[in-house]
Amino acid sequence: MKHFSVHKNFFADAQKLRSEFDGNFSNPRGTDSKRFVWDYWYFEDQYHLIRTPAFYYFTKKLYQNFHSQLVQWGRENLGCHDISPPWMSYYVDGCYQNLHSDVPHGPWAFVYSLTIDPKAFKGGETLIVKPDVLDYWSTFQDQQ
Repeated sequence: MKHFSVHKNFFADAQKLRSEFDGNFSNPRGTDSKRFVWDYWYFEDQYHLIRTPAFYYFTKKLYQNFHSQLVQWGRENLGCHDISPPWMSYYVDGCYQNLHSDVPHGPWAFVYSLTIDPKAFKGGETLIVKPDVLDYWSTFQDQQ
């Protein structure tokens, strides 16, 4: 049984999302508020990244189009009514997310990447744990 799926070209306006992201950083001397909404999130041995709520970062219409498509897909394919508000994150050298669970947000998770060249850097890769690892102790037998 497959426990994940990949949907290339999920959102037709993906390039607009990426362009908006790039545009917010295009002027290194600029003081637009979009440059300063990022939270440096560090929790020892667990998270080291920069993040922001996607809702506040993108223009309202572009974000709503993405959110609506994501929710509709979840309803049609997963039986979900809605989603938790998505976060954006970016990774620079030394950033990471170690294995973790997003259990408080429900049984499903997603990653939507705006990365243009995934081989240009290291960090932020998505790893998916096999279900038998999550159920590792259910078959444990003490040998004593």
